[in-house]
Amino acid sequence: MSIAVSEKHEISLEIYKFFADYIYNHSGMTYLEKDYYRLETRLRSLVKLFELKSVNEVFDLYQGSVTPDMHAVLINISTNNETYFFRDIVPFKILTEYLIPNIQETKAVGTINVWSAAASTGQEIYSILMSLSEKYPDLLSKMTFEASDISCEALDKAKLGLYNGLDVQRGLPIAQLMKYFEQLSDENWQVKQEFTRKVNFFKFNLLKEEYPKAKYDIIYCRNVLIYQDMPNKQLIVNKLYASMKPGGYLVLGNGESFIGLETKLKRETFNNLTVYRREP
Repeated sequence: MSIAVSEKHEISLEIYKFFADYIYNHSGMTYLEKDYYRLETRLRSLVKLFELKSVNEVFDLYQGSVTPDMHAVLINISTNNETYFFRDIVPFKILTEYLIPNIQETKAVGTINVWSAAASTGQEIYSILMSLSEKYPDLLSKMTFEASDISCEALDKAKLGLYNGLDVQRGLPIAQLMKYFEQLSDENWQVKQEFTRKVNFFKFNLLKEEYPKAKYDIIYCRNVLIYQDMPNKQLIVNKLYASMKPGGYLVLGNGESFIGLETKLKRETFNNLTVYRREP
């Protein structure tokens, strides 16, 4: 049995399942049979990247010895790196109007540590920095910022802080663009170094890596759980909890929740957005 994708070429269910299983085992991202149309696009991109003739040849290649480069390419291309500045806006308003004031109430001294745990190409962590810089400019020197992703390709772009015209037109107010970016050409803008230097970017697999213990005051982990099955969701939530300081907050994506999961994190709602807090 196969799923027709064109008159000339078909991709067998065996091939779909092979790559879906590979991606799941290494990233936790689930491609169900109903999602194979999304997987098809990624497989056809691999055909072009490896200069092969068909998805069948890509399948043959990956059934052999998978090199580190082959592995990285597949994971990079299969993860969803769609994002933009100030995505959904409320998670950034809640940061300055709710999370920071509450943390300051219970945290007498010490550094406030922030982690963007699925940073993609960097728009989230830079939106966090811009939000804090606008309302708490004196606080930035007392904070640390980390951003991680499973995709090396996405992280490379994030580290550079280099975005094209389309990137900066998506969600970024013109005032912030002019204040925090340098225009390199008609189509390229770069986050100023005073911001890029503040962020420690690193590759991190949320399923497989060892998390630091009780390190973070604020964690943004948005649009990750939605792609995981229940066992992996539970695993990630447990690890995130252990990595949070008492009184720390976890911000999820719109539509993500802990339904069906066990957690010690407590729900708090602000501006119609639910966040989760480890008890102080």
